[in-house]
Amino acid sequence: MRASVAVKSILSGPEQQLYGRLVRAFPGHVILAQVALPRFLIGDQASGASLDSSPDRPAALVADFVICRPDFTAVAVVELTAAAASCGARSDRRPQQDELLRASGIKVLRIDAGDIPNEQALKALIAALPVQVPAPPIRRVS
Repeated sequence: MRASVAVKSILSGPEQQLYGRLVRAFPGHVILAQVALPRFLIGDQASGASLDSSPDRPAALVADFVICRPDFTAVAVVELTAAAASCGARSDRRPQQDELLRASGIKVLRIDAGDIPNEQALKALIAALPVQVPAPPIRRVS
């Protein structure tokens, strides 16, 4: 007996709207959706920033949208807050996710799904976010 399988949209209506606006607001950039943090963050186990796959670790964290340079280096993450609010476990991980992203120098913008800014406002909001330059790793010299 064959399993019944159907195709559904990868992005919700508000996510599709935001995606379109991000693409128009950031020409020359690559916009990725639903990206697991370990795809673009490297953890240092010595510092406690492990990116293993246990349920409470960053591997379980997913960024709604990642704005990348043409070389696919992440520069900002945009999250829809109301769309994710229905998922309690995900909302519990937001502070951890934001801390990891900011520590790596990636800007984080949270947007309410019911009030998605236009392209000009998105550009201004991302530009206004402070950038934290990550501290260089400390290496032992023998």
